[in-house]
Amino acid sequence: MATDLRNMSIDEMIANCDEIADYFESADPGDAPVYPAADYWLRCALQRAEVTGQLDHDRIRALIADAHAAGSTWERIAELLDTTTEAAAAQYG
Repeated sequence: MATDLRNMSIDEMIANCDEIADYFESADPGDAPVYPAADYWLRCALQRAEVTGQLDHDRIRALIADAHAAGSTWERIAELLDTTTEAAAAQYG
């Protein structure tokens, strides 16, 4: 699928539902990356901060530590933070 679903509006998804269904029906779950649950909680907290405009730095720092301890790489954490691997590791490592 050419477009990332996370960047599609509901109307776009509805208009392209057949293509989306074909994509998921042919997808191999073995190809999907597996991330620790702590990675999920970090992503949720970052999305919440983006929506509310309120960033709890202590909470984010704790979630980053949890995600890294659970196996998330600095590369993955940097991706979530929208920064470089080096910057994430230097600031939170």
